[in-house]
Amino acid sequence: MVELLSPGGSVEMVREAVIAGADSVYVGPVGWSRRTAQFELQHHQVREAAQVAHDNGAKLRVALNADIEFADHSQMLRKVDAYAAWGVDGFIMKSDDAMRAVHERYPQITIHASVGCNVRNRKRMEQVKQAGATQFVASTALCTYERIATLKQTADEVGIGVELLIHSNRCVTGVGGCRLYDYFAPYFEEQVVHDSDGTTRTKLIGNPDKGGVCFRPCLGTHHPEIAEKFPDSVLTYLEKSNNEIYQLLEDVPRYVALGVTTLKIQGREYPTPVISTVLPARDEYRKAKTQQLNERLLARIAEVDGRATPRHHEHRGKVCYACGAPEDSLHRSSVEHVETTDWDPSSEEAHLVHSEPTG
Repeated sequence: MVELLSPGGSVEMVREAVIAGADSVYVGPVGWSRRTAQFELQHHQVREAAQVAHDNGAKLRVALNADIEFADHSQMLRKVDAYAAWGVDGFIMKSDDAMRAVHERYPQITIHASVGCNVRNRKRMEQVKQAGATQFVASTALCTYERIATLKQTADEVGIGVELLIHSNRCVTGVGGCRLYDYFAPYFEEQVVHDSDGTTRTKLIGNPDKGGVCFRPCLGTHHPEIAEKFPDSVLTYLEKSNNEIYQLLEDVPRYVALGVTTLKIQGREYPTPVISTVLPARDEYRKAKTQQLNERLLARIAEVDGRATPRHHEHRGKVCYACGAPEDSLHRSSVEHVETTDWDPSSEEAHLVHSEPTG
């Protein structure tokens, strides 16, 4: 039977999802997933969410799908120990070494290789399986039934389950494959978040792999301030192939018949009613969210490039999104900023397409 996996950006969202019929729900602990902290759960709330899911006959998955460095493994495993004790049913992860550490400790718990792994060929399937994943989210670059069916055939040969996002941003070269945000590394913002178990993490707003959101600069090139940060070759590519909406809703019966393991609804940040409505509502929300993110990036560009008054005064007395603790009192760990000026989506996509299995 195909699992229907729904987002949980709050305990109440978890409750509504399981009452509506979701087989399982995924949540993100504060600082460890690819969403802003207001759509992540405090440590004690993960336990509450697990109880809510289990009381309604559903499962709970925990997303640890930001990049997790080796230095963070001990803190991660302390959290994982608690989640396992609470009966959490699985983890959604991106970093291979982190997957391996969790799998070695809890081999019986399901691990999903996150969409951020950008799995679209046999080699990557074998890598995440070796790390401990029992299934992977197919790359959002694979937007046709034929390509997904071919991927599923290869996954069967490898011996790993296939999970499909029903609706998402496609992203340039697929979620997890795009590096366009690194052209804007000087404009990333560090955000300290504080969990109820006493731990803190630093998110890098603008870099989704570091636990922040993407500013979606690919969809903001109509703003000269954004377009000028890209080389001409990237702008030419984006004119031909940009971050279109990725959606498989109309073909769901075919994917069920194909035997995929899980159908996943993304959107911990969506208002709960949007999740249960038709695609146009989600599409309108996506457009509004993209505009909001582009405006945030424009403000950062103006500030960093000296075209606006620095907002340092805004940080005085600012509190953590997650728990309300004063940010000035929290330890601010370093987060690496990796800037690029030469990532070429055209050649990267050509390489990835060449690596895909053929039917």
